[in-house]
Amino acid sequence: MATGMGRERMRRTNTRTLCAVGVSLAALMGASSALAQTAPAAPVAEEAAQDATVVDEIVVTGFRSSLQQALNIKRQEAGAVDAIFAEDMADFPDQNLAEAIQRLPGVTIERVNGQGTTISVRGLNSDFTRTRINGLEAQAASGGNRSRSFDFSMFASELFNSIKVRKTQSAEIEEGSLGATVDLQTGRPLDFSGSGFNSALSVQGSYNDLSEKTIPRLAGLLSWSNEDRTFGALLSVAYSERSPILGSFNTTRWQKGNPLDVNPVTGSPYGRGQNFGNCIPCTTTAQRDAVLNAFYPRIPRYTLGNTQEDRLGMTGSLQWRPSDRTEAVLDVLWSRANSELESPNIEAWSFSRAAVNSVVVRDYEIDADKNILSYGVFDNMLVRAENGFTRNESNFYQASLNVRHDFTDRLRGNLKIGANRSEARTPMNVAYAFEAAGVNGYSFDFREDDRKPTINYGFDVTSGQRFTLVNATRSTSGGNFDNQVGAGSLAYDWSDSLTFKVGGEYRTYGFETFGLTRTKTNPTGADRLTGVDSIGRVVDISGGVDAGAGSDLSFIVPDISKIADFLSFYDDPLVANRSEREVDETDKGIFLQADFNTTVAGMVLRGNAGIRYAQTEVTAKGWQTIATGTPPVTTYDYVTTENDYEDVLPSFNLALEPREDLVIRLGAAKVMSRPTLGDLTPGGSVSPTTRTVSYGNPLLDPFRATNYDFSVEWYFQNEGLLAGALFYKDIDSFITSETVGIPYNQLGLPNELLQGAASPTDIFQVTRRLNGAGGALKGIEIQYQQPFTFLPGLWSNFGFTGNVTWVDSEVSYGTAGKNRLTGQSKNTANATLYYEDGPFQARVSVAHRSQYLLSFPGSNGNSEEGVNDTTNIDASMSYEFTPNLTFSLEGINLTDAYTDRYVDVTDRVSDYRHTGREIAVGLRWKY
Repeated sequence: MATGMGRERMRRTNTRTLCAVGVSLAALMGASSALAQTAPAAPVAEEAAQDATVVDEIVVTGFRSSLQQALNIKRQEAGAVDAIFAEDMADFPDQNLAEAIQRLPGVTIERVNGQGTTISVRGLNSDFTRTRINGLEAQAASGGNRSRSFDFSMFASELFNSIKVRKTQSAEIEEGSLGATVDLQTGRPLDFSGSGFNSALSVQGSYNDLSEKTIPRLAGLLSWSNEDRTFGALLSVAYSERSPILGSFNTTRWQKGNPLDVNPVTGSPYGRGQNFGNCIPCTTTAQRDAVLNAFYPRIPRYTLGNTQEDRLGMTGSLQWRPSDRTEAVLDVLWSRANSELESPNIEAWSFSRAAVNSVVVRDYEIDADKNILSYGVFDNMLVRAENGFTRNESNFYQASLNVRHDFTDRLRGNLKIGANRSEARTPMNVAYAFEAAGVNGYSFDFREDDRKPTINYGFDVTSGQRFTLVNATRSTSGGNFDNQVGAGSLAYDWSDSLTFKVGGEYRTYGFETFGLTRTKTNPTGADRLTGVDSIGRVVDISGGVDAGAGSDLSFIVPDISKIADFLSFYDDPLVANRSEREVDETDKGIFLQADFNTTVAGMVLRGNAGIRYAQTEVTAKGWQTIATGTPPVTTYDYVTTENDYEDVLPSFNLALEPREDLVIRLGAAKVMSRPTLGDLTPGGSVSPTTRTVSYGNPLLDPFRATNYDFSVEWYFQNEGLLAGALFYKDIDSFITSETVGIPYNQLGLPNELLQGAASPTDIFQVTRRLNGAGGALKGIEIQYQQPFTFLPGLWSNFGFTGNVTWVDSEVSYGTAGKNRLTGQSKNTANATLYYEDGPFQARVSVAHRSQYLLSFPGSNGNSEEGVNDTTNIDASMSYEFTPNLTFSLEGINLTDAYTDRYVDVTDRVSDYRHTGREIAVGLRWKY
């Protein structure tokens, strides 16, 4: 088929790009052998060096050094842990934290606007993953994020020294994760060897081949410690910009009509529901029914989003270590991320509205495999030209104090207190639309390539003469996330092989949203304008999208600045839209754990076993819309609902070493993850007259599961690892939707909402979220890492690290049936081929993720919605001119991979988007 040919062309393009990367890398390595000289060892964090467990002492630097530190951590832990370390101070191996974490086995990322944002671990999406910064649980949100997920794009990677991903649970780790606990650690002054000053400064320029813009990236670190290394201070700063272009084709899903929906008077299905108004070439009932049964795109359009992003972050640390028995560290972190997006587009508006009843099909072709109109010519269309502008502003603040003290040789304690706040704001969001009615000759054609169709609008869309200003919207919104934590623990060495630990935490978590809006549909009077050239501008998006030949890619859209000056609408104040809601949680936990390290039959056996008790109290607030009477009169009430639950969570982890280079691990734990924030709101609607309720469910219990893990790790040489892991998660309950009859007084809503029109004992038909049936998730991870020191000559400078993960799941989605978890890819793989020879380093990395679900069931009659396979290729190299000065060159998304979002199992295109390649050139100085 033509579609397959289009994708084959893409595969050939990607192959050519990969070959070019490989040839360039080989040429650079050849040049490096002539320039090679012995490079000085990079400073290794003192704390990591003390923790390291190595078979034979070996000195490595750069990327190999960070890999070695990560293996040391993985090997010595009782549970399943993977780690990433900075190659040097303020020198993380990837520009984005999420993109660094995706190199670890079992970890995948979500990309937004071309960069990694949130992560999934072992098939469980970001809502099931806890993230801690300097030991303190954190919530980082940007833009319109209203979930529990952590947005890694909020932070520059240069601000952090290490990342640890804990995939198994122990009692001493706070509850809240079904997938993993991610620990982010910022730099501390006593991490660096020697007293006095340590400093680093890096400068980069990054070029995007789609936007054709070059933007800066700057980072600096200054650290000082006294001569005795008992006290130190550190400050780091990072600033970066991004300016990608978001070129895409999207459909906003597909929908179809229904030939059985007939007019009772005429007996015809034309003009009913989502049916077309007529089909000229349909001469038989069978042809008519086939057209009305076929899916058509709701809003087919090419778009080109112009973005501008900037991010500024700072960390500070004061570290006091008067003796080996006492240490206190005060860490502070601040990050600010701003983004602006303008998104002009032109689209067929009729298909997604009641106006489809007037659309006449003049010509068509049906793809029977996908049951879609793959080609069509239409009359009496509404064509809409839109433009919008959104500004997002996000801030994150955190301060934490960690104190460690050894009271005796056997008794020691830890104290942790701190708070963080994340503010996600959209201070400006405006959208405008022009509309042309009665358009004849509009056409789309998906037959050559179903991801890049040809679209023609049937008239001159660069002229504003046929358009009328029909819509203007402006709004502002935001959300706040607050965490306060106090925690403490004691550890007592009962013997050389047995340690008891006890401790607890008290945490408060707050979430609130707010919003104001103003919309003017079909403006009248001075605000209405037909012939919109004076308030529009012509855009040409042909340079940013790869569209079907002959598509209309130049068109007029509302001009953001001109239209704001034109509309008297801007003099009207914004009004509350009743989007306010709040969730307040108090989480209390205590634990008891025993750590052991002994010998059984000549084999080292170590691990831990413990139990954790957690109590959660929830107060949720939201607006209820109340309709009473006939005709109904609408009123509003702000509702408060409370809930509480408790969990007892046993866990154990065993690590057996049958020989010096082999570790066998076994782990099991009861785990829980609290409901997502959007599901907890009591906001919705109540109709006492019709006895119906629709709302979120503040009485939800958490997700609960039992996790089992088994792994074997073979450390066959220095920096070498071959490991395999099996994992199984028995999920007790999965949150789904239902509509059932329930007595009102069992809903947790106040009786005042009934307004005397119904009794609290009356049965109401309730549509809500609930704890439904669970399911199972299982998977396999395989990890391999090795420097090729066994090869001769130049080839001994190569090395490889990679992993593959297979995950499968089946959970119940209520009446929709069973399917795999949303966000879960069945297959993921990561591979990095690296080269290090004295001052020269180079590496190429590949990350692959197979198809995954976004929602099930899908909307508009589609069975599901998801994202197809993605593969991203990155490369980097550096050359150390002197021990203090290094040149770097990095290539990001070298194949300009598309994100391919689909609907239905037949793979109908939903959004096909790319953001361009980025090339970054930089210099790094350290002292």
